[in-house]
Amino acid sequence: MIQAPILPVVIVSGFIDSFNPCAISLLLIYISLMFTLEKSRKEIFTFGLFYVISIYVTYLFIGLGLLRAGTAFTFNPISKIVAIIVIIFGLINIKEYFWPGGKFTIRIPLKVRAVVSKYAYQATIASAVIVGILIGLYEFPCSGAIYLAIVGLLSSTVTFWRGLPYLFIYNFMFVLPLIIIFVLATNKITTEKFINIQEKHGRKLHLVLAIAMIILGISILKVVF
Repeated sequence: MIQAPILPVVIVSGFIDSFNPCAISLLLIYISLMFTLEKSRKEIFTFGLFYVISIYVTYLFIGLGLLRAGTAFTFNPISKIVAIIVIIFGLINIKEYFWPGGKFTIRIPLKVRAVVSKYAYQATIASAVIVGILIGLYEFPCSGAIYLAIVGLLSSTVTFWRGLPYLFIYNFMFVLPLIIIFVLATNKITTEKFINIQEKHGRKLHLVLAIAMIILGISILKVVF
């Protein structure tokens, strides 16, 4: 059963999580590549659809595993650990905004980016699925701490089965902006505008994510202690 106090937190957090620079920038690059390869709008739409679905399914299964682990403990030590991790990631995101790069950075590893680029150039449905899975797995450095925070909150307040609907809702909110951006960006001119906006304001997302992570982390600590 959906609990009213938790639902708004899940919806807002999923929406905030979706605006991470990793998923959005790579989606725009992927669409731009499709135009370069002279793919039709129908082909671009098909590739993008499988890309988004793959991210959704991958992120959902990650959440299911984390929720199962979190609800397996009576005293929920995982929730406390997760809350601390979330706050740390929030501080790292603040660092990334003011002092980007360095030893501790919030980005998808270069090796993974190279693999993603390799499959993206194949421009097939299979490659779209592989790219979506890879992004779903490796975008955690960008904003996955928010997901951890929500799973930690659910672990401390509901059972595994009651937590399932929240995960479905969270992940829908997570991919919703990607779907909207993708649909609008199937036009080449619009894609270029989105890329310009991403390049100009992309770093600001780190600050927004940082604030959200720290607030969620502190909120979980208040619930579990």
